[in-house]
Amino acid sequence: MEQPAVCVIVPVYKAEATLPRCVQSVLTQQVAGGLRLILVDDGSPDNCGALCDAYARQDPRVTVIHQEDRGVSGARNSGLNAACGAYVVFLDSDDALRPGALQTALDAQAADPEAFVLWNYTTEEQDPAPVTGAVHTAEQSGLARLYLDCLIAMPWNKLYRWEYARLLKFDESYTLGEDLQFVLDYIALLGRKCPEFHYAVLESALTFYDCSRTGTLSTRYHEDYCEIWPRHFEKLNAACAAAGCPGQDMMPLHRAELRVLAEGVADILRRDPAQPGGLRRDKARNALANPWLRELLRTMTSERCYSPYLLPCRWNSLRLIWALAESARTASPLFGKLDWAGYYLLLGRYARD
Repeated sequence: MEQPAVCVIVPVYKAEATLPRCVQSVLTQQVAGGLRLILVDDGSPDNCGALCDAYARQDPRVTVIHQEDRGVSGARNSGLNAACGAYVVFLDSDDALRPGALQTALDAQAADPEAFVLWNYTTEEQDPAPVTGAVHTAEQSGLARLYLDCLIAMPWNKLYRWEYARLLKFDESYTLGEDLQFVLDYIALLGRKCPEFHYAVLESALTFYDCSRTGTLSTRYHEDYCEIWPRHFEKLNAACAAAGCPGQDMMPLHRAELRVLAEGVADILRRDPAQPGGLRRDKARNALANPWLRELLRTMTSERCYSPYLLPCRWNSLRLIWALAESARTASPLFGKLDWAGYYLLLGRYARD
């Protein structure tokens, strides 16, 4: 077939219930220059493989790859290897593109060739808001703010140039946060290839994100959570420094990072498979001793960047971290009280300095 304007790559695993919605949302897109849909059956034990083959028989734009279970990163890598054309879009099999999404993204790219095109998403399957071409731009120094606005960490709300994306791989050694690594690698590569690039953010939600999926910290426990996220955040902070992100964006980013790590420590105490008691506490204390986390605490102190978790983490107080995280998790009013207590303690320390 001729080279399409865009390839959509969909990893497929245990997605019988949502795959028809996903596939239909892609194949009903009207795209000048054509599209190609690559379905990667990642060893799915259900009927997904047969469903994928049926779609390929019905529509020549569909390509199917069957492989042993390599995880979502391995599936995306296989899709990248098979992709072609001008641009690549990733989509998860439980999500969907909104009508007109692909052409809207391509139009934004055509109107601003130097841009890296990103877009918002919705968690409402029948979101009534129209898809429009309204866009705002952000300079490279806006990276931290874009992360805080939930536009950077995922791979599926972006239009990638195939000639660059094909040079990269998702890191299959990670089981958590690998999406952020890939996006940061792409941004770094784009910066080398197109030093003057900027971001074009479509204000419309182009992707429906099914938030009923499982696998977040609140639903699924990751034993190495507090080992993996410091690596991701270290890379994110280095990218933000290279981009010249301003201090007013870095402070809330640091605050968000500390909360992720502190609540990961609390999750060890709550759900680690080790027997309750000493072993869990030892693992939690080891997480607090992570050099990256200690450096983050020093940075936040020098920035005078307050977080309710700052002093409990500095003091290695598992009891306080647990109390804060549990009150936040259960939406208890206690979180606010502990928050203000820590704030005044921190103000007192600064006054003494």
